[in-house]
Amino acid sequence: MIDNLPIYHKNRLIQIFQGHWEQFKRFHPDLVDDNIEANVQKMMGCGMFSNGYAEYRCSCGYIKKVPFSCKSRFCLRCSKVYTDNWVAKMKQTIFAKVNHRHIILTVPGSLWKYFHNPRTLKLLADSGAELVQEVCHICLKGKQIELGIILVTQTAGRKSTWNPHLHLLVTEGGLDKDNHWRDFYYFDYKILRKKWMYILLSALKKTFSSDSEALRLIDEAFKTNATMGFIARAKKEKVRKTDIIGYLIKYVASPPIALYRITGYNGEYVEYWYREHPTDRQVSTKVSAFEFITRLIQHIPPKGLKLIRHYGLYARCKAKKVKEIIDKIFKLVKAVSQEFFSFFKVDLALNYQDRLKKSFNIDPFKCSLCGNKLILYEVWHPKHGAIYNI
Repeated sequence: MIDNLPIYHKNRLIQIFQGHWEQFKRFHPDLVDDNIEANVQKMMGCGMFSNGYAEYRCSCGYIKKVPFSCKSRFCLRCSKVYTDNWVAKMKQTIFAKVNHRHIILTVPGSLWKYFHNPRTLKLLADSGAELVQEVCHICLKGKQIELGIILVTQTAGRKSTWNPHLHLLVTEGGLDKDNHWRDFYYFDYKILRKKWMYILLSALKKTFSSDSEALRLIDEAFKTNATMGFIARAKKEKVRKTDIIGYLIKYVASPPIALYRITGYNGEYVEYWYREHPTDRQVSTKVSAFEFITRLIQHIPPKGLKLIRHYGLYARCKAKKVKEIIDKIFKLVKAVSQEFFSFFKVDLALNYQDRLKKSFNIDPFKCSLCGNKLILYEVWHPKHGAIYNI
């Protein structure tokens, strides 16, 4: 059986990994665990006929084979479907008539290395949610309301290197103890930055209380940033209001680099570009294939790790009930804008045929010779052989 070579020749990421992965594992066995190995193998075999396919036939004699996708989040081909499905789910969760604020929380570079495991990544997320509620309490001068928080943990920076930070979508208001809605628009930047530093460093100190090197770096981070606190952003969104959910979910579903950013590969070195902070200037960088692989695989999340978390009003245990309360409160209030409201119209997840029709106006199950509908003839699996045959 012949593999689907056109996919291999068009996908530089697959080329790079297929050319160097086995050698990379021999030189760096400490960087590859079972989870990373499984995701990379899936990505390298995506769209290959040897990994399974569905065969369709037409009465005119035309035969078409559709290879299985790998469904790995590390795959550039499959991440688009994963993103679309996540966005569809989030549209059912979000409070459509409530304004939301996009908040970004960063970590000093000296502490990045301590976030390579699920425990500290969860600590990072929980600290971010605690910060937002505490700042709200301070800015409202002691008044207690509960906000809704959807939090996304991101480990890749613009350069695709390790840079753990948080993106939060926070309701600009919340419910008090009597289920009355109270607006909350004002985030004091000075409080936000300093509180973020205090909450995160306190949590890290407790976690690494027996690690003298970690405690030293934590103390240094506090002294260096004592005046201004850690970098945080909480400005109102002037753009992207209609796709803010997709913008955030992209960080989870997509690999840490887009295929179009890989501009060169000569079998030994990889060249790609990124946009530099804070100028947004496009910068090219050239690294060895081994270094490129190292940068990418470190962002494959451990199995079972939640990169999207829900807090406050969006907590899974109460979100449905809260949504009913908010819908009653805002039943006479129009959405922020008609364009924003239309974004929350829930679409069902599209299948393979519907996605191609929507994106390229192509019906993959229409015979290219006579125009008749193709009939599913056989489904072949590499382990089980023909699991369906007409």
